[in-house]
Amino acid sequence: MPVTSSRAVAIVNPATRGKVSRIAELLRAAAPPDTRLDIYPTGYAGHAAELARLHAASADLLIAVGGDGTVAEVAGAARAAKIPIGIIPGGSTNITARELGIPTNTFLAARLLFEDHTIRTIDAGISGDRVFLHMAGAGMDSLLFDLANPALKRKVGWMAYLPAAFEALRRPLSSFTIRSEEMSIERVRSPLVLVANGPSIIAPVLQLDTRIRSDDGYLDVLVVTATRPAELARVLARMAMRRMSGSPFVQAFKTREVEIAAEPEIAIQLDGDVFGTTPARFTIDPGSVRIVVPRP
Repeated sequence: MPVTSSRAVAIVNPATRGKVSRIAELLRAAAPPDTRLDIYPTGYAGHAAELARLHAASADLLIAVGGDGTVAEVAGAARAAKIPIGIIPGGSTNITARELGIPTNTFLAARLLFEDHTIRTIDAGISGDRVFLHMAGAGMDSLLFDLANPALKRKVGWMAYLPAAFEALRRPLSSFTIRSEEMSIERVRSPLVLVANGPSIIAPVLQLDTRIRSDDGYLDVLVVTATRPAELARVLARMAMRRMSGSPFVQAFKTREVEIAAEPEIAIQLDGDVFGTTPARFTIDPGSVRIVVPRP
């Protein structure tokens, strides 16, 4: 269905891949004459969320231009205002957009917002005052995002994470304590603890487990207990089969709320952005985010 909004607000991360001026031009060309389109660039970390909250009350559509982190920040404001969010993918992986079938081509993504489309409702993961749509984690993934070179990410996309991955592998493991109503895991050494709202990593073809869904009202917690190369290889083999939860070196469970602590403390990531350290609490808000997507 075409957007009938009178005001659309685009929040643009200047670090997005592609020229910001060209993206703005395509958005203005796609917007109907009777739609007011305002475009605001971000200036610092967390600014996308601030801008989205500031304008959400007077907007009918919020548009996130950037990667998964920017999308999650804008989605938090859209969720609170109960309005839909559109996405112009511009990050290094764009997992949220790609899983939903949103075009990575800017011209097509801009047209989708104002022409024929449908609205997909998904769950929102919550940690503190932040929303994540795809995945949170602590361990190798948070180190990977923390160590990745931002300039290299803009230049070569997901391949920028390879040098960071090698560095993350050299770091000592933390001892995790994970507690929820469904499961209690005490002081387990782990290279990676994931709290998933979506199944994929890096690209939609690389799915952790096909049983993970973003609209089932649950978070999927996966605790990797492999600490040796041979054990890690078996985990990766299961992941290649899209059945990571079936590995003997992965403890997996579904929950609506989980608390994670680590010794020593370790950074956590939400949709690719490092945000604080353990201990951290994660909850799910079912069906609270509405996203503009192509028709099936």
